[in-house]
Amino acid sequence: MSSLMCVGVQGAFSEDPCFTSAQLIKKAVNLGEGSDAEVELYQEAARLCPKMAEAPFNLGLAYQKRGELESAERELRKAVSLKDEELFRVGLAGVLLQRGEVTAAREQYNAALERNPKSIPAQQGVAVILEKQQKLPEAIETLERAGQVDPTNVVTFFNLGVLSEKLNRWEAALAAYKRAVENDPKHIQALFALATVQARLGYLHDARRSFQRAAEMIPDDVRVQVGLAEVYEKLGEHALAESALRRVVVLAPQNTLAQTNLGILLNEMHKFEEARDILKKVAEVDGSNARVWSALGRAQLEVGDVVAAEASLRRSLALDGSNPFAHNNLGVLLQRQGKRRESRREFEMALQLRPEMEIARQNLDAVGGSAVD
Repeated sequence: MSSLMCVGVQGAFSEDPCFTSAQLIKKAVNLGEGSDAEVELYQEAARLCPKMAEAPFNLGLAYQKRGELESAERELRKAVSLKDEELFRVGLAGVLLQRGEVTAAREQYNAALERNPKSIPAQQGVAVILEKQQKLPEAIETLERAGQVDPTNVVTFFNLGVLSEKLNRWEAALAAYKRAVENDPKHIQALFALATVQARLGYLHDARRSFQRAAEMIPDDVRVQVGLAEVYEKLGEHALAESALRRVVVLAPQNTLAQTNLGILLNEMHKFEEARDILKKVAEVDGSNARVWSALGRAQLEVGDVVAAEASLRRSLALDGSNPFAHNNLGVLLQRQGKRRESRREFEMALQLRPEMEIARQNLDAVGGSAVD
């Protein structure tokens, strides 16, 4: 449970202790921070009017915010005993779930659904439990039912997207995230997830728009800038991709992935000297990354540092022999050294790993075809 409940006035006169209790609860709800002051107000409200279930309910939620789950469970059970309502059952279930008492939590969610079969928070809670039990299809079905009851609930559709992704149901995840963003255009997690899935499915212009919206909302978020850069690059907008990656490097100087991607992009933009300098620094701190050594080898080859390039490319292949780009670039280097037979083998290996790699096919043709005599 994430929100506290305020009760109405229960007495006609201020001297009525339950009237005073209601006023204290209202004051505590306005604090809403899980502070000692809030807790003390709820405690006093419960003392003044022991029959008012809202006092222990809100006190339980305050304890939950503070991470005092045992006290939270005690107070929420007290609230349920005073007034057996859906909301109180859901609150108790949430605390039980946090304590790892999955069976007990499911019982409380079921009880809430008995009182209100359309309870959205209860259905969301059941879905969480089903996910924990690795029953993802059932969890998805539960959220789909919740979505039919309330088509505007952002949490339902966001979680539906997350679970759909786990089952590789990408189009379903896309539809769920779209609905979540339609319901709340400022829900940054849903927007970022939508952009990521759009990019994965190849809807690059849609992904571009989604990432740009996210970047407007949180311009200093590294994940957003990295995602935006990847989409820009796939769309051939290299200058924009470069700008996004340089922003990441400023925001997170230790982010070697962004620096690697920047170096690779600079290679594609034929800015080989800068690419070499960046990638060399990355290799010094991430020496086991085959992708870094491959890109560094290409940059070194393009600036004419053949000895260093060969060492980098061979190191890349020693770390990961399945990189077709490293094989192709090593083939180019060997061909320039006059080692045609060895270069042919490298081009063939690149094509075995990536048959659609046209540049490797052209290089193989240029050195006389197959290396097999």
